[in-house]
Amino acid sequence: MTTSTDGDVISSPHGGGDISRGRRVYVARAELVLARDGSCPLRELPLKPDPLEGFVRAGGLVRGDLGESASVVVDLLPLSPAEQARHRRQLRAKSGGAGSSGRWQNLWEQARSGAGHPVPPRRSRTGGPDQEIQRLVERRDLRVLADRLTATDVLFGVQVLVRCTSSIRGRPQALLQALVAAWEAWAGHNWLRIHGTHLGVAFLGSDSLWRRRSFDQRFASGRFDPARAGVVTAHEIAGWLKPPTRHCHAPGVARSGGYVPPPPHALPTFTTARRDLLPLGLVTGPEGPRMAGVALADTYFSYMAGRSRFGKTELAINQFIHLARAGHGCFFLDPHEDGLERIKPHLTDIADRVVEVNLAPRGLDHRQVGWNLFTMHGRRPDELETRLAAVVDSFASALRWGEINNRALTLTAMAAKSLLELSRHLPAELAPTVFQITSLLADADWRAAVLPWLSRDCQAFWSTRFPRLPGDAITPVTNLVDRLSSSTAVKGLLGSPTSAYDVRRCMDAGKVVLACPAGTGDKDRLVANFLVYDLLQAALSRKDTPPERRRPFYVFLDEVQTYDGASQGNLAALLEQSAKYGVRAFLLNQNPERLTAATFDAVTTNRSLLATTTVNARAAAVLAREYAGEVTAQTITKLERFTYLASVTLGRDVTPPFLVRGVPVSEMWADCYRPEDLPALAAAMDQGSGRRRVGDVAAELDGLDGRILEHLQTRRPTAPADAQHGSRPGKPGRASGLVTDALVYDPTKEEPSR
Repeated sequence: MTTSTDGDVISSPHGGGDISRGRRVYVARAELVLARDGSCPLRELPLKPDPLEGFVRAGGLVRGDLGESASVVVDLLPLSPAEQARHRRQLRAKSGGAGSSGRWQNLWEQARSGAGHPVPPRRSRTGGPDQEIQRLVERRDLRVLADRLTATDVLFGVQVLVRCTSSIRGRPQALLQALVAAWEAWAGHNWLRIHGTHLGVAFLGSDSLWRRRSFDQRFASGRFDPARAGVVTAHEIAGWLKPPTRHCHAPGVARSGGYVPPPPHALPTFTTARRDLLPLGLVTGPEGPRMAGVALADTYFSYMAGRSRFGKTELAINQFIHLARAGHGCFFLDPHEDGLERIKPHLTDIADRVVEVNLAPRGLDHRQVGWNLFTMHGRRPDELETRLAAVVDSFASALRWGEINNRALTLTAMAAKSLLELSRHLPAELAPTVFQITSLLADADWRAAVLPWLSRDCQAFWSTRFPRLPGDAITPVTNLVDRLSSSTAVKGLLGSPTSAYDVRRCMDAGKVVLACPAGTGDKDRLVANFLVYDLLQAALSRKDTPPERRRPFYVFLDEVQTYDGASQGNLAALLEQSAKYGVRAFLLNQNPERLTAATFDAVTTNRSLLATTTVNARAAAVLAREYAGEVTAQTITKLERFTYLASVTLGRDVTPPFLVRGVPVSEMWADCYRPEDLPALAAAMDQGSGRRRVGDVAAELDGLDGRILEHLQTRRPTAPADAQHGSRPGKPGRASGLVTDALVYDPTKEEPSR
């Protein structure tokens, strides 16, 4: 008996075995040797298909739950120059003494002179079948020996040991036979066989009592002492000297997934104190794993694709928390709120900078910031077009409107423009909201009351062209507004005439904005588009600010295809333009194919960071092309969970893609995680952004139409409203202001003055 490496007593499969630690372990051993001498080579196998596949499949039979193991040990010892010369002399001696006809001597001479494969001379008379077979065998051996003599490969001595264990009797022998059968692929002029002696009724191999000790000693120590000398060349054993390749299709192989370039040496090392860096994750180089970052100065457009729950949002949250805590202004739009709930406990110590627009909480007692898309209170007259574009783009993107929806687009544009113009003639507490779109389109009396306060082109539209439209023309617009009004949470956000949320002020002040439309339905999608297009249009309004004073604002948009529904490529154009005004966009979604062609072109053309986790095969092919073929699509589809490929901009260069391992948010920001301070954060947001109770806002909205009419009825315009804008070319306006009974409007001022 011998003792295994783990201390369990094992026994020969021919014996009963001993019990140790409550179980019995059986062992089967075999040593493989060359069946013929060194003059005959093994078969040379190509590397495709992988010759190791048989071993991998045999290893798949091993069951870990039964404590089984299967090991194949191949020891190769290169022959010294003297040993190689002696081996070749033995071959020459064999060739010189074989047969009286001298054919073997002729073989050696021809081989030495490079004559190629000699063919023995034909006999004058054909013998019987046995003689013909003998001649074929001799011809084969002549060619084999010629190859052996002229080969310049390094020669190796070989020792092959196979050992299998199991707690079930008979299983080790079955595993051993499966492994031995895998060597049959190399059977040619020579082959490997189990070393031992047949005694008729029994076979004495490496499991016999007098051979077992030597086997186990060599197996454990690596001592080279084969039972029978054997010589092989490098070409014969090339398939042994490598791991399984991609051509090995058997399961159970640890696969690399393909070649990925190493991370660049110039990649900065990230620490939370580096305000000028953006965290990427762990990279591994010659110095070992380290946390890598990329310079914010080199980061403009970032795009990351990847399967859900594979670390895409985890990276975005890490980057957002760092930017927020480093003092940068940033915006995170999460359709599902989960990301916001993970971010907020890390921002409690900067509560004075946090603004939240979150529709996920329900109930009348929930407090919400007010945001009126149509208020012009405190805004310049030239901002009307910016506000109008944001609203129209939002409707077009949310409802996937294109050229065939021209009538709906026109109605939305004219309704939005009219309400914005009306807002300029009303006090801030009576400014119309998005819900007054339905009143303007469907209530003829309400529309007639506001008509005198509108510009000439709006008056012409509502009085001449609108009546000619069929009655159901307004339903695509009003239906969606009605669905908005069905949500109390949306009413609490968009139903307040006064607006406390102003993303332009957030940009300029370096605020941290957390936004959640609370779903992916049509009304939630519309709210999300309001947030995105309002932000992008606000960025364009920074043209009034000198470039050196445009504070960078970092915008994270998850599920970006939600805001990319307009067929005219609005999102792409706005992203390209807003970058000039300080917006740095981080776009995330699961599949690049879900983006419109214009948006994907804009992102990939201007991107400074491109990253991907696992995606489907078609999307992987698209991204592989964007990586300039440095990695294959198969490599992308086989990425492990929480690892991703990233290509970044370092100075003037765009790096090849390299492998990054994500870091959990809980690990990276554990020192600033303070969930116990969330009530204080909520109180700070209530005070800083003037959040109000949702029930109170909804109650005020119900009577807003009447209060607007009541206010308008007490005042009477004396001229078309567009006279105040100086719309007639070459004329400053017949009247410098709009005179009413108690109100004089001065177009050079933001608000009417009494």
